[in-house]
Amino acid sequence: MTEPTTAWRAPDSLGGAARAAPLTSYAGPPPSRPGPRSPRGVVPLRPLGLGELLDGSVAVVRAYPRPVLAMSAAVAVVSSLLQLTVTLTLLGPLTNTDTSTLGDSSGAFQTYLGTAAVGTGLTLLIAAVTGAVLAGVVTVVASRAVLGDAITLRQAWEQARPRLGPLIVTALLVGFASYGSVLGSIALGALLASTGTAGVVAAVPVVLAGVTGAVLLYTRWSLATAIVVLERQPLRRALGRSAVLVRHSFFRVFGVLLLAVVIAGFVGQILQLPFLLFGYNPFAGLGGTPQHLSTGAALVGAVAGALAGTVVAPFTAGVRALLYIDRRMRAEGLDITLAAQARR
Repeated sequence: MTEPTTAWRAPDSLGGAARAAPLTSYAGPPPSRPGPRSPRGVVPLRPLGLGELLDGSVAVVRAYPRPVLAMSAAVAVVSSLLQLTVTLTLLGPLTNTDTSTLGDSSGAFQTYLGTAAVGTGLTLLIAAVTGAVLAGVVTVVASRAVLGDAITLRQAWEQARPRLGPLIVTALLVGFASYGSVLGSIALGALLASTGTAGVVAAVPVVLAGVTGAVLLYTRWSLATAIVVLERQPLRRALGRSAVLVRHSFFRVFGVLLLAVVIAGFVGQILQLPFLLFGYNPFAGLGGTPQHLSTGAALVGAVAGALAGTVVAPFTAGVRALLYIDRRMRAEGLDITLAAQARR
């Protein structure tokens, strides 16, 4: 066994494990162990497989519907209302603009692009902030669900609320770094492509490098939000600790997160299909063609988005929280401490 590199004491929010001996982070794998199951918990008390991570996230929602779905619904409604405001005031008018006439005036075209950028940026900002708030509460609930401990929405909120500031900053930083890498590479690639054939050839690796950088940053820092909430670490240490936990399992973490997003996106689209009866098309614009957007369609879309978000957002947040716990089980032997706690 390799020597421990860092010492850290488990937080109270992780099933009371703070009363146990300090845990250590090892460079190598922990020793083999039987991996008992908590009699009340939503997942086995051992390193988790892919199916157990996904099923466990669903089990968290089923076992704690009030704190999870109530907070998810509140966040989804607030997010939808804010995004609806942005859509009606900024993005909506753009979808009804005849872009073929903008070439006659460079100022008009720049205004069009600027408004689109501001509207899209605000929409992403709203999604990031509200998503971080929900992730904080779901992470607290998931940490209790591992041992089957009871928790109410009020208790979960009281534990998550002091960490909302650092949590939102962390989520914004991770999102800005990831999206910034992609958008920056696309902008640079477009600039190179405008110079001619040689520029087009040079633009391809630039864009690929930007996308690769975004994947690397997002995956390395994907556990930082859980660390901010459960370990109550400041931003810099949370990012560094996330990188340490992900280091020896990068592709697995990336694969789990990607699969969770794909599942959530598919389920979200399915949940919005009934709103086709009201003239709302959840697939509008996916082909790249701007769609005419009326006020009625925007309102129906906001309702559909709130419903889908209420159901699917806790799933992705739960997967991320359980993935954090799984990485600590694999790297630090957290399952042994939790199993001892479960037997008390």
